[in-house]
Amino acid sequence: MVADYTFTETSSRNITVDGEDMRQVNYRGIDNSSIPNEKLNVDGSFVIPIVEYFTAGVEGRIPEVIKQKVVERLTNAENE
Repeated sequence: MVADYTFTETSSRNITVDGEDMRQVNYRGIDNSSIPNEKLNVDGSFVIPIVEYFTAGVEGRIPEVIKQKVVERLTNAENE
């Protein structure tokens, strides 16, 4: 379902959740399917531990982390 999407971080900020430093990541997924003139973009956000966020950033894996979070969310929604 999301295999044809490219995910990018649109913004992020530090937040505190239950006394822990976290990062709220806002993103956009852009449909790269082959259907001309029809795109379905996905916007959203999630919270990630700040160390995990910066490690992914240094390793260039932010788009991969975003996609993983979206897939997890969709999978959980299907199982409910």
